[in-house]
Amino acid sequence: MSRFAIGLSELCIRHRRLVVALIMGITLLMSLVLLRIDVRTVFSDMVPKGHPYVEVHEQYKETFGGSNKVTIVVKSEDGEIFQPAVLAEIQRVTRELAKVSGVNPFQIVSLASRKLKSVNASSMGIESLPLMWPDVPADAAGIRQLREAVINNPLVYGIYVDRDLESALIQVDFYDQKVDYGKIFPQINAIFDASPIPDQVSYHLVGEPILYGWVDHYLDETVVIALLSLGSMLLALFLLNRTWRGALLPLLSGTVSAIWALAIGVMLGFNFDPLVIVVAFIITARCFSHSVQLITRFDDICDGDGLAPRAAAEATMKELFRPGLLGLISDAGAILCVLLTPIPLLQKVSIIGAIWVMTIMFSAVVLTPVLLSWVKVPLRYAHPLNLRFILDAVLGVAYRLAAGRGAYMVLPVTIILVALLLAKATGLTIGDAAPGSPILWPQASFNQDSALINKRYPGTEQMFVVLEGDRTDALKRVDALDWMQRFQRRMERLPQVGGSVSLADIVVDVRRNLYEGNPRYRELGASQIENGELISFYMQGAAPDDLAQFADPLFQNGSVLLMLRDRRGDTLRQAIYQIKHFIDENPLDGFKIRMAGGSMGITAAINEVLLSDQIEAIALALLVVIVSCLLVYRSSASGVFFIVPVLISNVVTFAFMAWQGIGMSISTLPVVALGIGLGVDYAFYIVDSIKEYLEKYPDADPRDAIRQALFSAGRGVLLTSVTLAAGVLLWAASSLRFQAEMGMLIGLWLLVSAFTSLLVMPSLVRILKPAFIFDPPKQNAESKTSVESASLSTSK
Repeated sequence: MSRFAIGLSELCIRHRRLVVALIMGITLLMSLVLLRIDVRTVFSDMVPKGHPYVEVHEQYKETFGGSNKVTIVVKSEDGEIFQPAVLAEIQRVTRELAKVSGVNPFQIVSLASRKLKSVNASSMGIESLPLMWPDVPADAAGIRQLREAVINNPLVYGIYVDRDLESALIQVDFYDQKVDYGKIFPQINAIFDASPIPDQVSYHLVGEPILYGWVDHYLDETVVIALLSLGSMLLALFLLNRTWRGALLPLLSGTVSAIWALAIGVMLGFNFDPLVIVVAFIITARCFSHSVQLITRFDDICDGDGLAPRAAAEATMKELFRPGLLGLISDAGAILCVLLTPIPLLQKVSIIGAIWVMTIMFSAVVLTPVLLSWVKVPLRYAHPLNLRFILDAVLGVAYRLAAGRGAYMVLPVTIILVALLLAKATGLTIGDAAPGSPILWPQASFNQDSALINKRYPGTEQMFVVLEGDRTDALKRVDALDWMQRFQRRMERLPQVGGSVSLADIVVDVRRNLYEGNPRYRELGASQIENGELISFYMQGAAPDDLAQFADPLFQNGSVLLMLRDRRGDTLRQAIYQIKHFIDENPLDGFKIRMAGGSMGITAAINEVLLSDQIEAIALALLVVIVSCLLVYRSSASGVFFIVPVLISNVVTFAFMAWQGIGMSISTLPVVALGIGLGVDYAFYIVDSIKEYLEKYPDADPRDAIRQALFSAGRGVLLTSVTLAAGVLLWAASSLRFQAEMGMLIGLWLLVSAFTSLLVMPSLVRILKPAFIFDPPKQNAESKTSVESASLSTSK
């Protein structure tokens, strides 16, 4: 490794003009490719491929309901909805929704649609008529009749019209392959803006297209926050480093890496999801960190060893090549472990993230020292304000701890603190941890609308269970309909389930209406033939698709739709457990029961994948760190040693997530994977600096090596962690709760990793005296002699 570093540093500095020209030329070409970047959220990217729930959803989403369903509530601001103007507005909104981009026109259901019917029996016969289609009642008598029909229809009252009769619910579904969140959100809002009675009604809406529409809506704000955060970090670097190179070279390195990685993503055909901009920010922060380490070491060599800038740049590149390469390999390997999760979005993030991390080798590890070799006056400061005393004070505390008796207390205190935090971390939720969407703040209109709709209606989050029969008309069997009823009663006893609906509900309601609405007769038919006749009464004058959400045209396959009150991980796990338990306890001959489709089926699949794969992915990421250390230091003990900062930073972060109610979700998993690299990078630089000093001065006191490491590499660690943490904390001002929380999470991760590396690792080095640091192989000494010779020859 040392010989390779020597050869590479000599080559790069000797041909520095060619190196810069190549990197800048590639960057220019990549910039042209970047003009075709596609910034949008793609629903299919978030669906775990091959999961049984997903297979059910994909097979039946066109009939029983997809996962891109939007729920709209039109609420009267003055009493009941049974007023001509309000009813006309419900009808207008229903009709206008058919014009929205990507809508499934056969899956628009409301009081004004043809699908909601009333079955009436009289001496004149039996008739099945839509409640309010095609026209709104023309007079007061017609409106009173409609009101009574709604109240007497259990498939409408409480489901599509609330119990207080003050609002009406409209559900509209979109084709997954045609959904475009950037179009749906403004088009639906345009329908509301065109209302002729804006003062008489209010609109409340939820659903995945609306949620990601809000994400797209805040894209400009996200870009502004990212630029402000970047600017604040550069300002902090400028103030603390007191040099233009200390601020501009990290910016250049980060820009080059970003352009290369994003352009490669474009060439691979990947879209850039706005939600993963935080991941991009983390990797850019890593680039800053590596560049600052190189600049800090360059300044120390120029100041302490008196070498010329060209020689100092070469020595800097050689000395920091090993910890830099080790950090990059660990970062890339950790995020590549996310590939194990069969979710396209995470796999794309994993691939691009690993590529992005490895571009830092060129943009920071190579380009930064090459550019430093042209510095003419190394120690000239750009401003008179000297804040270095703050850094030195913190580093002084760290040194006194490691050099004194306090070092012997570090290990037991660390173990106790980690054990306490680990107990808290066990409360981390897989999936969403709170009602509403964790992407937005609780006071956001989306979450407020979700709370209102869930209060007035059975639930906005839907999941369906499929009954697949072995023959035509199997769903009309008494035992099949009875199974549906018993299943619905079991599930509705759960507090998380607000309601359910199935073909059985239609059959019993038609039978009740045949007996003048007498609730005594609200029961199933005595035979398959009778049930078939009851269904036929309902379908009189109906379109073939009016029962599509309950059964296929042959009545062989059907569904039971469950309405959940929220999408929390605990809610979904309880619902899935109860569904499986009921299916196991109640086998149904001639049917295969399959679960679970709908938006909550997809979310349940995602949670199960995360639960099953996250431990494996994290364990593999830790193994990557161990193997990387083994290859570089040729010591198995080195891998175990460097796991310490990883475990501490991860346990602290998981405990913080549990405390703040941040669940482990599809959005947070990439941040966690990158956090493993964050937890060890700083330790690499400090420990390797100790090792480097002892290789150069084998008889030196270990405390001298620790002091040199802390006030050189440690200063770079403290400088980058504080400035980067200050930058990412600006994300707390984001209108997107997810980005704000991830900003706090990353800031915490950076600070914990830094102070673990500064306070814990030097003390462990002194007490444990690991062999890979204190007993270096002989060839390292030979390599060191070669390095010194090379440095001297270059300086001449």
